[in-house]
Amino acid sequence: MSAVGLLSVALAIKRGAKRPPTRLEVRIEPGIDFESNHVVYRVTVRNRGEATARDVLITPKVLQGPFFLDEPPKAVPVLKPGTFGTASWRIVATGEPGELEVGARVAYWDREGETRHEATAPPMRIDLRPPAMRPVYVSPAALRERASRSLSVQDAFDLPIPAERAFPVLVDALSREGLEKIEETTHASGREFVGQASFHGLDRRKTSYAVRIVASRAGAASTLKLLVFVQAEESLFGFTWRVRESVHRALGVRLTSRRSP
Repeated sequence: MSAVGLLSVALAIKRGAKRPPTRLEVRIEPGIDFESNHVVYRVTVRNRGEATARDVLITPKVLQGPFFLDEPPKAVPVLKPGTFGTASWRIVATGEPGELEVGARVAYWDREGETRHEATAPPMRIDLRPPAMRPVYVSPAALRERASRSLSVQDAFDLPIPAERAFPVLVDALSREGLEKIEETTHASGREFVGQASFHGLDRRKTSYAVRIVASRAGAASTLKLLVFVQAEESLFGFTWRVRESVHRALGVRLTSRRSP
């Protein structure tokens, strides 16, 4: 073999075979969490490959339903192999809640920043309509026991009218929402007033819903405490919306929650 031939063989052994390109594999996992006045859409991006993904940009979109998403796309700068990143957005209703369909587009670059990849999150569809209920009486003790096993939300509002005037109006309004009045008490003394009432109903699957209101006045200041109880997490948003809308309509004004930012 010639000297040139020996040199060629030596170089081939030294360099070795060309390494195969590293694999870039991304998995997208969407999900929804339920709050009382909005839902949270979240997208988790997992890097299950062998290469690093960079500049991961997640762009959500409401595909169907009377809902609004006003937050911008969110980014994960670096996603190394075996790691994940999660982004979330608030989605609110623009009117009476209905069926929500939401999805997202995910774009990312490979390690060298030369190739752009795109993927789509599987669309999620969920029924957020307020439940259709029928009034069902249970004893006060049974209602307290059911409430103890339920998800609950509490709001506090400043009332635009004296509590003793607002209380009977609210009791009447909630009784027309497919809820049975379970108990009602009032107490007045001098410049103070406290009215309390609780309600209960069942949907077609016999899932319990409950509401408790406490309207009170101390001097010239009147407030309303509103407590909502649901057994099914996915019903929290729709039922709470329905109860709040009933209160707003009854008083002829939209109240602002004290816990709102």
